[in-house]
Amino acid sequence: MRGPLAAMVVLLLAGCASVPAPPPDATDWPARRLELQALANWQLHGRIAVATATDGFSGGFDWQQAGARAEIQVRAPLGGTALRLVLDGDRFEMMDGHGTVVTGAVAGQQIEEVLGAPLPVAELRYWLVGVPAPGAIEREVAGPDGRLVQLAQSGWEVRYDRYQAVGARWLPARLELVTTGARLRVVAGHWRIDP
Repeated sequence: MRGPLAAMVVLLLAGCASVPAPPPDATDWPARRLELQALANWQLHGRIAVATATDGFSGGFDWQQAGARAEIQVRAPLGGTALRLVLDGDRFEMMDGHGTVVTGAVAGQQIEEVLGAPLPVAELRYWLVGVPAPGAIEREVAGPDGRLVQLAQSGWEVRYDRYQAVGARWLPARLELVTTGARLRVVAGHWRIDP
């Protein structure tokens, strides 16, 4: 009696296991690029490490993309919000951990002072999902598996080290962004794609 019952439990559990996403079609990168650029509603929770010419820090982050609106919270290593960014069309807002809010060009300048380079927030929403932002691309290299390996855009070099299956898609699990004087490493913890 115990053998058949155990076999049924194993079969039931195997039926509940998620099926991994099939590998992308390596020959269809242009179509995949368009599909990923069109992703409008998603969330990403992960870790970030920043190194500049004079300083560095690491922490967690939460990114919520809802159409043209992106809300990004960067957490300090020991918790608490260190920085909150909101990009909504042409509106850009930054709030530091003390609640001070700056907007527009002033927010961009303050981020540039911290990083030592301008942060391309509008492009990041695309880079995080593994595609270039629409517009001028300096270099784009897709690997034999149909996933982006390297990208040069807006003065930044983006390298994709690893991908993970998220539903039927393959999205970046680890990437590195480099520009003169600054380097960012991003590790995806949890992706959520909203319909």
